[in-house]
Order: sequence, then C-alpha cells, then structure tokens
Amino acid sequence: MPESTFNFFESYIRAYGLFSDDEIAIIKSLAIPKHLKKKQYLLRQGSVCRYHTFVCSGCLRSYRIDDEGCEHIIGLSPANYWVSDPVSLLGGSPSNDFIDALEDSTVIQLSTNSFKTLMENIPGFNEVNNKIIKDDYNVARDRIYMMLSLQAEERYRQFIRSFPNLHDRIPMYVIASYLGVSRETLTRIRSKMAET
Repeated sequence: MPESTFNFFESYIRAYGLFSDDEIAIIKSLAIPKHLKKKQYLLRQGSVCRYHTFVCSGCLRSYRIDDEGCEHIIGLSPANYWVSDPVSLLGGSPSNDFIDALEDSTVIQLSTNSFKTLMENIPGFNEVNNKIIKDDYNVARDRIYMMLSLQAEERYRQFIRSFPNLHDRIPMYVIASYLGVSRETLTRIRSKMAET
C-alpha cells in the first residue's frame, strides 16, 4: 500500500487517541488503498455496496438519476469523509446510488467483513464507528433543514462554510445540484456575491 495513503488514514484514526500501535497495524493489514481517476465509479446503481470507504484526497459524490435523466446529488465526500450506500452496505441489497470521483482521488476501503472484524476485536473501533454514524446523521439532518428553510443564496453561503476548500474545485453544476437550484440561479448568486 502506498505509505502516504495509509499515513493520511492513520493520522485520522490516531486523532481519536484510542488505538495502540498493534491495533493500528491490524487496521493497516485490512485496509485496501484505491486510486480513482476523475469520473471513475466507486459504485454504480444496481450493484451491492461492499466497502466502507474513507477519502484520503480528492472528492467523491453520491447521486441518483431520475426518470428524466437528471442527476440529484445526495452527498459530497472530500478528504476526511466516509462514503458508502449504508442501506446497500448493511442489507446487501442493490444500491439506488451512484458514487464517482469528481477529481482524481485516493481512498482507503474496508470490506464489510474487515469492518466487522475490527468492530469485534478492537473496542475503540466501535467508538469510531459510532462517531461516523452520528456525524453522517447530523450532516443529513442539517442538509434537510437547509433545503427546507433557507433561500438559495443562504444555501450557497452555508455550502461555502461547510466545504471551504471545495466550492472553487468542483464544477458549478455539481454545486447547483447539491443545493437544489439551477445552474443559472447559482451563476446569478455568485455574481451578486462577487459585487458586494
């Protein structure tokens, strides 16, 4: 495994202060590094999600395509985020989601069996998993609230606060889809903000 890829992941898990060097070595032995080129799929609709994936660099997006062929972004996962389809991952059912790379990205993957092994044998890993679930839940609830209560401009401002290093890196149509607005609306908002 490229050391730089695992080193990034190791820094993330060491920050919890829960793992011994031996436990880190076990985690490393089960971790699978993967490099994704821009636009490469991590998961396609109809496939079963079999990995918990941690993003070390780049950015991935989760989305669905409606009957008219329009993409609807469910989530963005830059570095330090986990990404998967939890319904497919936990239930073994075909996914409704696509996950692909918005830019060249490196990830660490843990298979469902490896993740289960870590949960059973390393107590601190349960705490990490609980935090991942809690963080994902909070992000989802905050996004629902944003979509229901904020006007388009404030949604964009919230996006910039949430992803300060992302709004200049990814295409505008992706941000517009994430915010639930048209590209034209987002262009107007950005122009207005640039004038003030």
